[in-house]
Amino acid sequence: MSTDQHSLVPKPLNLRDPETLTQRLLPGDRVRITTTDLPRTICTVSETNPQTSDAPLLVLTAPPITTTAQHALHQATFHCISHSDSPMTVLEHTHTATDTTTHCIGTLTTIAHFPHLSTPTDDTAVNTEVSVDE
Repeated sequence: MSTDQHSLVPKPLNLRDPETLTQRLLPGDRVRITTTDLPRTICTVSETNPQTSDAPLLVLTAPPITTTAQHALHQATFHCISHSDSPMTVLEHTHTATDTTTHCIGTLTTIAHFPHLSTPTDDTAVNTEVSVDE
């Protein structure tokens, strides 16, 4: 396997150490999560807080989806909260233009980091070159 192909493989992260997990991930990182009640979902890390008042917290956002019935955009935000000696509980907050609903979608069963899809936090500018024919 070439180096380029190897960098495309998601890197599984350790669920048993939520504090280290929240320290390794940065805002803009892309991850794939699975919970006990949710299939694989690709998310972007929006916030990490390894030392909240109670326990480590990881906030993820999923890309907006459009529902055909209402033609409305739904934006899901996942709060992964750790409690002592138990897996991270995942709460899903679904935001629409008129409502926000929250429900528990179980516990985090897998999480993998996609380094090649992640946005570096210190280099957000995109360099482009445009040639002009005069």
